[in-house]
Parts: sequence; structure tokens; C-alpha cells
Amino acid sequence: MCGRYASTARRTDLLEHFQVDDDKADELKGPDYNVAPTKLAPVVISRPPADGSKDADAVRQLRLFKWGLVPFWAKDTKIGSRLVNARSETVHEKPAFRAAFKSRRCLIPVDAFYEWFETDKVSEKTKKPLKQPFAFRPTDGSSLALAGVYEVWKDKSLPEDDPAALLWSYTIITTTATDEVGRVHDRMPMSIAADDWAQWLDPTVREPDDLKALMTPPTGLEIYAVSTAVNDVRRNNGPHLLDPLPAS
Repeated sequence: MCGRYASTARRTDLLEHFQVDDDKADELKGPDYNVAPTKLAPVVISRPPADGSKDADAVRQLRLFKWGLVPFWAKDTKIGSRLVNARSETVHEKPAFRAAFKSRRCLIPVDAFYEWFETDKVSEKTKKPLKQPFAFRPTDGSSLALAGVYEVWKDKSLPEDDPAALLWSYTIITTTATDEVGRVHDRMPMSIAADDWAQWLDPTVREPDDLKALMTPPTGLEIYAVSTAVNDVRRNNGPHLLDPLPAS
């Protein structure tokens, strides 16, 4: 799975990188080196503007959505904490994701993602194996555009014209890990190449096989151990989380 990542790019850089107009973008909360489920994070989507007609053309937008997809049919939002990932093998057919995969796909800007490796050491407190966090990021210093889908959930207890009645949420699509990542974890996120962004985001493109062909596992990753400080989302955030552990 992909359960934690870093998204640190400035708003202006994201607008330029993904070719989004300033008036089609939310204000961001600043760099986040420890994005976790239920947090708000930037995603790139393509859909008609909210103030336009239903027949208006889709436009690329940069929005803050909640990580953990809440299907439109859900009775409440609690399910979102369990739907932070969607498997690429079944995303087109699972009830929670299939409608979103057809026409509500997104890109998630990521500078690095984290995974945990189960060590041979055992915690004296829990008696369970200790897990060592690792960071994965492109060796060339570039960023990743991870593949995801998003959903809009309506709180029927609120008036339809109340902005708080809508919850926008997303999930990250994962696949079987490549050999380089598989040494740490058996799953990893899927990414979308820049040349394929337009097709991936286009809500009129709906053929599952065509869409699946656009997703690829990231390659050329730098993989290294980081501090267990990343484990504590509430207390720890900042660039130090991506510092490699000193060689022992």
C-alpha cells in the first residue's frame, strides 16, 4: 500500500508544472513532509468549472482534497479511512472505485513516499516486530504524479447550497512492487507520465484497458532508511523526515 508521502512543492510551482490557471486553484497549506490519511493534500483534476454550465468543457484544476475516498453512496464518511488505496488490478470493478475510475481520475503531486520494512527486532512493549521506515524518491530530484481517483460525497443533512455539504476525497492507485521496491514492501503507488496527463485526466476517456495502460510503477528511485520520527504524524513534520539515517 501507500500510506504516507511528502508533498512539498509551492503552489506557484505546481501551477506551472501541471499547467493550471491561478483562478482554478485552491490555496495550499504549505509543504507537508508527512501526508497521512484524512489529511487535506493537493490533487490535480480536470472537470467543468463550478460556475459554468453542465456543457462547459473540462478544465485542469488544482484542489485540496481529503485523502481517503468516500464513495458517493456511503452513509457516512468513516469508510474513507479504509479506502486510502485502490488496487490497479481491480480499481475498474470494485464498487467503491469503479464509478470514479470511469470519469473522476486525478494526479497526486508527490516528492517522496514512505514504506515500512518489518525487521527481525521485536518491541519490548508490544512484542511485535519493529518496522523501519524507508523513503522512496526519484534519484534525479524530480517529483512524481501518482495515479488516483476522486469522489464527491454529499452530506444530506445539510442544505444543498451549503459548501460544507460536499466532501471531496481521493485514493491512490497501487500495484505489485517492482524488484527495487519489493525488498521493502510488496505494494507501491502507480504514476502517470507527463505525456499521458491529459488523457488520464480527461473525464470522457472511459475504456478501462486504455486507462490502465497509462499507469506505470515509478522507476529510478532512491531508496534509503529514515528516522522513525515519520511514524508520529501529529508531532513530526518537516524536511528532516527525508534525511537518510547515518550509516551505522
